[in-house]
Amino acid sequence: MADKLTEWFILARQTQGEKYPLASVGKHPAKLKDAFQEVDLEQSLDWSGKFYGIPQILDSIIETQQYQVKPEEVLPVNGGTNMGIFLTCMALLKPGDEVISETPAWAQVGSLCNRMGIKVNWLYLRSENSWKPDLGELKKLITPKTKLIYINHPNNPTGSVFSKEEMTELCNIASKHGIYILSDEVYRGLEWKTDELCPAVVNHYERGISTSSLTKTLGVTGIRFGWFATKDKQLYADCFGFYYDSVLCHNVMAERIGERLLEPSRFRRLLKEGKDVGRENLKTILEMVERNDQWSFVFPGGAYSCFLKYDFNVPSWDFCEEMLKVKPKGVYLVPGISYNEYCEHHFRLGFGASSDLFKAGLRVVEEAAKKYKK
Repeated sequence: MADKLTEWFILARQTQGEKYPLASVGKHPAKLKDAFQEVDLEQSLDWSGKFYGIPQILDSIIETQQYQVKPEEVLPVNGGTNMGIFLTCMALLKPGDEVISETPAWAQVGSLCNRMGIKVNWLYLRSENSWKPDLGELKKLITPKTKLIYINHPNNPTGSVFSKEEMTELCNIASKHGIYILSDEVYRGLEWKTDELCPAVVNHYERGISTSSLTKTLGVTGIRFGWFATKDKQLYADCFGFYYDSVLCHNVMAERIGERLLEPSRFRRLLKEGKDVGRENLKTILEMVERNDQWSFVFPGGAYSCFLKYDFNVPSWDFCEEMLKVKPKGVYLVPGISYNEYCEHHFRLGFGASSDLFKAGLRVVEEAAKKYKK
């Protein structure tokens, strides 16, 4: 499953021509001026000297993410949310262990486990359950070898979110078996029906690991600044050991930019600016779905992402490849089949782009689909 998604991303980026970026599931990109009014040319390019993150960053992460943790339970990392996921898998898993992973979801855990010789038991998310996990089905996947459960909410690609009650129930199940929960929370903060943050696993479970970054919420993919948080002291120490051996020290420029962007008032302002655009783009999607019975979807609770279903009999890979090659300007989507076979006749639609760009791209998709009208 994981390799199919990677294959698509490579194909799409190698396809020639301009594209409307409707595969983008992050905020339209922030600019350097959002962090700095003036760049300090005397800024040292040596590292900060803080292996565990500078205090201002730790405090700001805890405040903006509403974590119920101590500063020493948070580690900023180079490499974004991906690094938090990588470190957790490296520190926890060994051959013979098993992992339960949601699908559709971000595919990194499946790829890592495949390379590490770890068996993955897939927990299928389904539209009839609002793209949330069936916890009864989860219980049936647990074996004595299960070491880790991976979840991704708000979910990529569907936008589904957990309630506090659902998170508590999941944590209770894991606790009975001593299983860790790795929660990819990179879209947390992008809730559409409320301004309240959806639950962070680190606030609910001693063996919970929350990992996130500024990649999606503020649109700063390029600085690769992220973090993870856990109350498990041994896991934190093991992850730090792998991190130290991998990168030795923090990227000082990413650290400085992250520090500025995480300043709580600036963070909230930039987050709101992006959410205002996202809500406007969601209205555009709803209008298209309501006027054309070719489309349907489960309204996303969060994330700049939804999973659009279509009713014409064209494989999703073929349809999305066709959209890439539209002239004069193609559209970059993600086919449902790249997640798993149950997601056929869906595609991931990202709506973090500026509204004018998003509307123009969506018009291309809607117009192209007319030839398949029954």
